[in-house]
Amino acid sequence: MMAISAYFRKFDYRLWVLAGGWVASAMGFALAIPFISLYFHSELGISLTGIGVFLGVNAVIRSLFQALGGELADRWGRYHLMVIGQLVRSGIFLLMAISVYLNLGFFAIAGLLIFNSIFGAMFQPAANSTVADLVGADLRTEAYSIVRVAGNLGWAIGPAIGGYLSEHSWVLLFIIAGGMTLISGSIIAVFLRGIKRIIKSAEKFGIADVSVLKSHLILIKFTSLIFITYLVVSQFITPFSLYAVDFMGISKTHLGYLFTINGLMVVIFQMPTTKALRKFRLTIQMALGAVIYAAGFMLVGLTATFIAFAAAMIIITTAELFVSPPALAITANLAPEGRTGRYMGIYGFAVTAGWSLGPLLGCLLLDYFKPHFINFWGIIAVLALVAAAGYYFLTKKIPAEMNIRRNSNK
Repeated sequence: MMAISAYFRKFDYRLWVLAGGWVASAMGFALAIPFISLYFHSELGISLTGIGVFLGVNAVIRSLFQALGGELADRWGRYHLMVIGQLVRSGIFLLMAISVYLNLGFFAIAGLLIFNSIFGAMFQPAANSTVADLVGADLRTEAYSIVRVAGNLGWAIGPAIGGYLSEHSWVLLFIIAGGMTLISGSIIAVFLRGIKRIIKSAEKFGIADVSVLKSHLILIKFTSLIFITYLVVSQFITPFSLYAVDFMGISKTHLGYLFTINGLMVVIFQMPTTKALRKFRLTIQMALGAVIYAAGFMLVGLTATFIAFAAAMIIITTAELFVSPPALAITANLAPEGRTGRYMGIYGFAVTAGWSLGPLLGCLLLDYFKPHFINFWGIIAVLALVAAAGYYFLTKKIPAEMNIRRNSNK
């Protein structure tokens, strides 16, 4: 008991408050977003290509606002950006519920989803930067693991509920998603007031900010690999959902269970995995994770039953345990003082671009290769291996002190 208490006291209490808000936010997100493509395809009759094009447009918009969100987090402070983002998103989810109830169709719901993505993109860099503000460099990897566990606790609960609700009431699904996002914003508003804003940037955000990349070749290479990685990772939401439900015939409820496996594994194994890997360079951890991603997605292409999908999800989630905390830690470590938000925004731009453009690529390739789906999943596995090679070779480029988990409490 004393050890647990000491562990909690090791971190600023506001990190745990932020983690609580992250649970509610992730639960709201996971209730709705994994199933929205199924709603478009199964309920509204939108083609895979049409869904992919919409997701591509959404990707461009979200990525731009992700980078802007990082700059605004440095200029205006984290607190207001996080609170406004979550409160607006909760209202948008409620408007989506009304749109479904009134049968307003694809364009109304798609438009609202774009606005939801914009405010989500503004929220994320501020939240990631807050983690970096609340802990020293020696605890960052562990702190990012904590908030990932929190987010995945919400992710473990959300899809199980969302899978059931998508079989019965889409309206109720979006209402509950909005309610959980409102709870997240309220937790942050009440308990995180007064978070110190870091040193303001003297420059204004704009096209000139590309100079940040020009002067930091390592950041260019790293974020390029992040983009490729999330092209791969993003396949396990929209393309995986459509493939498993509409082509392989598993139920939406079972799909929700698969995402719950993902969330529970992160909750249970993220912290032990982070500790077990602490002696490895962060880029080596990410290279190993990318290889595991390749194996997991290749198995998806050879799979047609719920049990086999569950096995593939376990492998994919194992890869996730290796990749996500080190990626955030490297970004925070590379950032000069007063530029954490900007660097998180650039990192978030790469993540969001990959995460959002990936479904466009996935939907187009699913449409092109059907019924020979193994070709599609093989391409995804090859992309993962390209990323793995990139992380391995980047190990020699990133200074050692920025590429290790520095923890005095080993």
